[in-house]
Amino acid sequence: MVMGGNRVDSMPDSVDLIQALLDAIAADDDEEAERIARLFAIQPHVLPALRPLLADPDANRRWWAVRSLALIGGDEAERLLSDHLADPDESTRCAAALGLGQLRTAAAVPLLCNQLTDPSGWVRDSAADALALIGEPALPALVDALADGRDGVRVRAARAAGRIVGQSLRGKTLNEYGREYLPALTALYTALNDPNRLVRTSSFETHNGLGLFDQIYFTP
Repeated sequence: MVMGGNRVDSMPDSVDLIQALLDAIAADDDEEAERIARLFAIQPHVLPALRPLLADPDANRRWWAVRSLALIGGDEAERLLSDHLADPDESTRCAAALGLGQLRTAAAVPLLCNQLTDPSGWVRDSAADALALIGEPALPALVDALADGRDGVRVRAARAAGRIVGQSLRGKTLNEYGREYLPALTALYTALNDPNRLVRTSSFETHNGLGLFDQIYFTP
């Protein structure tokens, strides 16, 4: 890989990687920064070198540090990503949420559900997308969120729960559905009468996509 006219070794040390990332950020070269961040993914031992960037006053540097954590993965990266769900910068909160989703961090489900009430709609949407990526472990919390009194929470919970059950159950018959999906299906069925049109739409699309309007199912 070539940066600034100088070739960087395929396995540079952590100091070189951090400086290369900082140079790419300063040059506003997102493509280069992404390539460098991906080098962190194959050298997880350099994670400690990211800590100063995670506390940097520059939001763009924090964003790229969070992005790198999502590529590294592992318990420590997941913990640091969870911490940055409270970052003052909304784009960094989004990156942290989506990183936890991409890593399928089930332990972060309660925190991500809290983000469904974030002041930023962008963050709220990212949290819903993250919960959908986590999948079945997020369903119990999403069932609870479908009963929330706030429209925005229910809208995003219906969308996320619908994506999970739709992707997991599409093409299966009723007797092939796992019991773990029935509470979500029941909650989404109830949501067909939700006062919010967007909740009703997500619920309808989920049931229609599974062909459930042509069948009857019972909760055991």
